[in-house]
Amino acid sequence: MGAIGLSLFVGQEGVLRSAHRVQATLFSERAIEAARAIRDTDFEDLVEGQHGICIGAEGKWALCGAQTEQEGYTTVLTVEPLTEDHVRVSARTDWDFGTKRFGSVTLSTELTNWRITKPVGNWAALTVEGVTTETDIPFFNSIAVAGNYAFVTSEISDGGAGLYIFDITDLSFPLRIASGFQLNAAGYHLAVSGTRLFVCTNAEFAEVQVYDISTPSTFSSTNLLASIDLPGAGRARSLSLMGDTLFIGALESATDDEFYAYDVLDLGSIELLSSLSDEGASFNDMGLKDGYAYLATSLDLSELRVIDVFDPEHVVFAPGNGFNLTDVHDGTAVAVVGSRLLFGRAIGDAIEELILFDLSQSPVPSASSGKWYQEMGASVKSLAAEPGGQYAFVATDSTTQQLLVIDPEKFASGQVPILAIYKPSTGGGRAVMYDPLRDRLFFATEKSFYVFRPG
Repeated sequence: MGAIGLSLFVGQEGVLRSAHRVQATLFSERAIEAARAIRDTDFEDLVEGQHGICIGAEGKWALCGAQTEQEGYTTVLTVEPLTEDHVRVSARTDWDFGTKRFGSVTLSTELTNWRITKPVGNWAALTVEGVTTETDIPFFNSIAVAGNYAFVTSEISDGGAGLYIFDITDLSFPLRIASGFQLNAAGYHLAVSGTRLFVCTNAEFAEVQVYDISTPSTFSSTNLLASIDLPGAGRARSLSLMGDTLFIGALESATDDEFYAYDVLDLGSIELLSSLSDEGASFNDMGLKDGYAYLATSLDLSELRVIDVFDPEHVVFAPGNGFNLTDVHDGTAVAVVGSRLLFGRAIGDAIEELILFDLSQSPVPSASSGKWYQEMGASVKSLAAEPGGQYAFVATDSTTQQLLVIDPEKFASGQVPILAIYKPSTGGGRAVMYDPLRDRLFFATEKSFYVFRPG
């Protein structure tokens, strides 16, 4: 009887702890949404510091006091300016209802003043603003930026660390920090959500690793918050975030799926929502647009795959599945460019490696819809685009044109789309990323990390 009673008691405690966390998460979410509503009314009202939230005299959300007390929970909303029109907001909710019934939940995001219009520079010319070169050969793979820091993944076969962090406060002098950190696995694609960094790796039992990046200067292995172990070993290669849903693309497998959707709102209980098999396909890169995932794959009969992810709990191939390009060379990179999709392939003698698709008529390109081709003379390793679709950027493993600036409008009109070319002396191009907040381009070769400005 005692054992049964203890079992019931422990079970009830577990249920209560879970309920407290869910309730705290809802309070933190409400504070974040309140900050978003305040931003939409007047960005200047997001004052730096720690605040509570309340409904103001006009019936709208407002900052009030130092914290919000509700039903035994305490929520503090912290506003941290990043630039004059860019802030990070974090909502922490704490509770303490006695022994083993206490804890906290923190959610965060970044908000910008969407009313400000920022002109895009003239990217028909490139100027190196800053560069840093590693003594080893990391073979960089992907770039993500959060605040004043750039996160860059790499291989580890030639001495690479797997993940590098650069302080880009001074764009003319990107400085590597946390240099002692070792990912102990090759790093591939990255995604940032608030103060969380999602890293795609080839680790055998932790393919996707999630790190706390609230203080990158002290980054270490202790920053690991959670990990995801896909079926099989070391198969993850691409990922994208849509809200609190993480989509992961994997290498082909005869027994396991290649596409996964996870709920990552609560890192303490990451949940697999659904998955999808695509026999013979490795998903090398991924881009999201209007509820569809566009994947560059190794599938000979459909190098471009399109998956409907409107309902993450039931992901399915979009009608038509994708697009079969000439010959069998793998898809390697994708980037959304306004109402178009830029697609890169591995080098081939009888093909063009860069393709532009028109998605204005259908989310899945058809043989009759617009598509345009451009010879690269090399494998396309990475693609990026300015959100307005005025410019696109291509990284290739060429020895003569590792970084190219593309005009999508010229591309779509059948003209030669190349506006500018940069040829570094530190190996082939490996990764490219455009930052609209700074109007800057970040680019990586085999061993160097570059910052470019327009003009």
